[in-house]
Amino acid sequence: MAKTFHYIRVRVMCNATEDEDLLAQTMELLCDPDKVEVSEGEGHHGNRLLMFEAELKSGKDHKGLFTVLGVDAIKAILEELNERMDEENGFYLRFDKQRAVQGVWELARHGDVFMVNGKVETHPVDRDAALIKMQEFLTTLMGNDKLD
Repeated sequence: MAKTFHYIRVRVMCNATEDEDLLAQTMELLCDPDKVEVSEGEGHHGNRLLMFEAELKSGKDHKGLFTVLGVDAIKAILEELNERMDEENGFYLRFDKQRAVQGVWELARHGDVFMVNGKVETHPVDRDAALIKMQEFLTTLMGNDKLD
């Protein structure tokens, strides 16, 4: 079976007022902890910021990420897939950070989020083929008993 994605990137920013351990744990639910990198920065007012990031390149990691999201999130992604995919096969998902730390993966349109983006693999680049490929991938996962 051909790979569905070239890569998937997952990122979340932790502000100074947030529980970094809770965000790290939530990030590590989505990604292999060995793949999560942490960088430190400074906000506009000198406050400490942490960025948790991971790049997933294997099919096993891709499947694992979407499995964690669960059936409800996958259904929501499928409903909005057309508007979340660009002409270069890139897809862009944002999940509400506050809901995510509670174990609920809810698509969001604001900035306080877990960001998931990636590129669907097609040769040559073809948005319609990428949409079909991602729909098939997600639909197959919904039939997986582990998502219940």
